[in-house]
Amino acid sequence: MSSVLQFFQFRGFPLFLGDTVVNTLRLADLTPGTSAIVTAISGASRIASRLMEMGFVPGSVVEVLRRAPFGGPVQYRVHGVSISMRSAEAACVSVESSARAAAKCSAAESAQLVAG
Repeated sequence: MSSVLQFFQFRGFPLFLGDTVVNTLRLADLTPGTSAIVTAISGASRIASRLMEMGFVPGSVVEVLRRAPFGGPVQYRVHGVSISMRSAEAACVSVESSARAAAKCSAAESAQLVAG
């Protein structure tokens, strides 16, 4: 991947590959008070495994509680536990906004009702 694509992907911009949009929203990009659903974990295997041990697994709901001043750690809630981590580690967690995930679920339920 080129350095330009990596720059935009790291900052949460959508990337276009052919006709599809690749969502690159990271946990580090969320603001306090928002929640999201974990979609993937990337990064070094040691960091990725530690994040998964702490509960950041695909499908988990994560809420951003507060952000420390001057780029300090950010506090998250996952599975009812508060966890603080640096932005570098949070950037390894890909997420999807809860509103978008809820819209997908309701569309899937509507399709099942119509089909059923």
